Amino acid sequence: MAEITLYNPASLREDDLIANFVVRTRTFEKIFKDISRSSMQYPEKHYLIQGQRGMGKTTLLLRLKYEIERTETLSNWLIPVFFNEETYDINNLASLWEKLLKYLDEHFETNGAYYDYTDRFVDLEDYERLCFNFLIEKLREHGKKLIIFFDNFGELFLDNLREKEKRRLREILIECNDIRIIGASAVVINDLHDYSQPFFEFFHIVYLEGLTKDETYELISKLQEDCSEPRRIDLVKHKAKIDTLAVLTGGVIRTIMMLYQVLLDDPNGKALEDLEKVLDKATPLYKHRIEDLPVQQRRIVDVIAKKWDAVSAKEIASEIREDGKSMSTKLISAQLSQLEKNNVVEKKGTTTKNYLYQLRERFFNIWYLMRNGDRRDRKRVAWLTKFLEIWYDDDDSFDAFIKNHINALRSGKYMSNSALLIAEALASSDKFDIEKVDGIVHETSNVLREEQRQYLPNMHNRRMAVAIKYYNEGNINKTVEALLGVKERDTNTNLLLAHCYFKLGNNILSKETLYKVDQVDNDSIVLFKFICLELSNYQYLFKVVEKSEDLDAALAQEVIGDGYFLQNMYDLAQGHYEKAISLGRKSTWEKLIDVYESKGNLIEMEKLLLSAYNNHIISRKTVAGFYALKVKNSEKVNKWIEGLEKDGDYYVYSALALVNKLTKDSSVAIEEIIPNLEKSLDLFSTKKEYSPNAMVSATILLVYYNNILRDYKLAQNVIKKANSLISLKGFYPYNILKAFVSVWGKDYSNPNVIEVFESIDTSREDSLEIFNELLVLLMAKHQYHFLLRQFDKNIQLKEAFKPIYYALMTLMEDEMPNEVIRMGDELKVPVEEILEKVEQMKIDYK
Repeated sequence: MAEITLYNPASLREDDLIANFVVRTRTFEKIFKDISRSSMQYPEKHYLIQGQRGMGKTTLLLRLKYEIERTETLSNWLIPVFFNEETYDINNLASLWEKLLKYLDEHFETNGAYYDYTDRFVDLEDYERLCFNFLIEKLREHGKKLIIFFDNFGELFLDNLREKEKRRLREILIECNDIRIIGASAVVINDLHDYSQPFFEFFHIVYLEGLTKDETYELISKLQEDCSEPRRIDLVKHKAKIDTLAVLTGGVIRTIMMLYQVLLDDPNGKALEDLEKVLDKATPLYKHRIEDLPVQQRRIVDVIAKKWDAVSAKEIASEIREDGKSMSTKLISAQLSQLEKNNVVEKKGTTTKNYLYQLRERFFNIWYLMRNGDRRDRKRVAWLTKFLEIWYDDDDSFDAFIKNHINALRSGKYMSNSALLIAEALASSDKFDIEKVDGIVHETSNVLREEQRQYLPNMHNRRMAVAIKYYNEGNINKTVEALLGVKERDTNTNLLLAHCYFKLGNNILSKETLYKVDQVDNDSIVLFKFICLELSNYQYLFKVVEKSEDLDAALAQEVIGDGYFLQNMYDLAQGHYEKAISLGRKSTWEKLIDVYESKGNLIEMEKLLLSAYNNHIISRKTVAGFYALKVKNSEKVNKWIEGLEKDGDYYVYSALALVNKLTKDSSVAIEEIIPNLEKSLDLFSTKKEYSPNAMVSATILLVYYNNILRDYKLAQNVIKKANSLISLKGFYPYNILKAFVSVWGKDYSNPNVIEVFESIDTSREDSLEIFNELLVLLMAKHQYHFLLRQFDKNIQLKEAFKPIYYALMTLMEDEMPNEVIRMGDELKVPVEEILEKVEQMKIDYK
């Protein structure tokens, strides 16, 4: 990558700059047309070219200067002067006139006579005015006029003028027909937009936006001319990719050229090596830019930069804490407006009223990521990863890249730092074939020094990340494929692989893989226990747990107790739970309580609950829940909620106490229950917390129309009243109940029903029981095909409700005779029970 091409166009040969000027042509033609048509007989309008860094402002100014010099009808009377963005010696009006006199000395070859003449004005009070008058005198003497192409006009010059000088300059530019300014600025010049300032709406502003897709295509076409044949791309075939590149880079010319040269014309990694040098040189400028921002804006920029892709104000707010509290979206939006005004960020419209934001200058974003992320931070190469994903989005193009890159690595000439950067970027992507990326990493290792190899991507972790991604997507076959590629499988790898084999129905491989795990610790025990229970392999569970040295002893006793509990061996489970409790594991108290509940021994369960309460293991609310849900003793419920803070839980149990009383005393009116119901749900909704009690509060509604009243109109009224009084958006258990009532009323296409299926989270235990009721009711209403579509859309739904699925397949056996054959024998009894419930619901919910 030629650094001068990207950062110092003035150092290019004039012919080269003109030959490569393929974009901004319309803007050039418009301004040049204005210049060529004016004779400057009268004061002309002055231009300011506005655009972020890297947009081509400097190149445009130079192109205009060169065209004037090449146009005889202009050059015989008009002298173009170019001040680049490093012209730091012009910081007041007097120094501007001095600089121009020096320029005339060179132009007319006076051997410095014009500038030396100003020695006569030194120490005089009107030095600046005398210099200006002398400058105009010499211009008129030669019959010449000046057009100044002033890069970085705002920061470099205008911002440094005193108020008096600004007013003086404005008067000169309004009255003088000998000087014309065409400036450029990467930042918004506040003076031009503040009516109280001298230059308010004075300049004609030309905004340079990011290159369009067509302009990007034209630029890359030009870059292709100097690219060696093997590395050229098919511009027609890759038109869509180039279009995407325009979006990715924000249309910033410098960033487009840099990415193109880095990846498509970089046979030895020199471009990436140069990029590191360029980043180093840009550090003072960018460091100054970020440090000049107020603290809050700096933090916002940090979030946006690390996201790389455009992000919403809400997403930014979620990433920032102010004294432990989330920053308000309104505050973020206000700061974003200021950042947008100062050209730091750009705002992107969406199909909604909300906007997305990203850093306006993409190279600044690249600098930020590279300088604010360590070697192990995936965000460090987000820009490069994104580009690789776009450009090599099919197997053929990626295979070609791999072949070329590996050949470059094997040549022995490829820069080691560049090789490492490419390897990092590839390994950071989820889109590339893991085996091919592994090959790149292996080849990269061969060109690195020993101390550099520690920074190579950890492909074990990468494979595990890919496997977990596939697993979360429900693609079990791909998960297995990724896991089998892990060379040294640890406990977690084997456990996940065993679990996948089980899900694929291969119990033999599942057990074989499980048997490779002979030690577990506090982290791996959860998945190990789960797989052992899936395979009903209780003995192996006990064997490994008992000999695992890194497993907490109390936790080990609890896990063994779980194994016995699931085999309905409650006495043995009780013994191990009691040992766990004696070893100090407080959470086991609740499991021991479950043992007594399963035994149907509510007396002992009550004693244990009270003992746990006295030992500060459980709360009063838990005891109140026991009396509300199990014993259904309204008096004891009221006793245990006395003195409790009147939060959501309080109103839940108060309502349940009234429900319990309703079953024994028909004089209780539903109007007595509804206020408690409303308050409980409203509080849970306000807090946006989904505790087990939230499920209980929603279950109250289910109790109304499922176990006691079975009155459709009453259920409708309860839902209607709750909707009118309570904000329940996002309260999933309640949404299920609304869907239940809709299905009950045969309103199957109601948005309530569709929304519930689209937002189901099978990991939410507070919803599964109620959702199960909805699925059974759909079958009772003969909505087989609707339900089948939902299972086909969401594989996790099928896994979480497998008995329901096979009950549905039983009902649809005539249409899908082979599907029910897949059902394991262990599901026969649950499926039969579900089918019985379907028949009962047909009666209950006519």
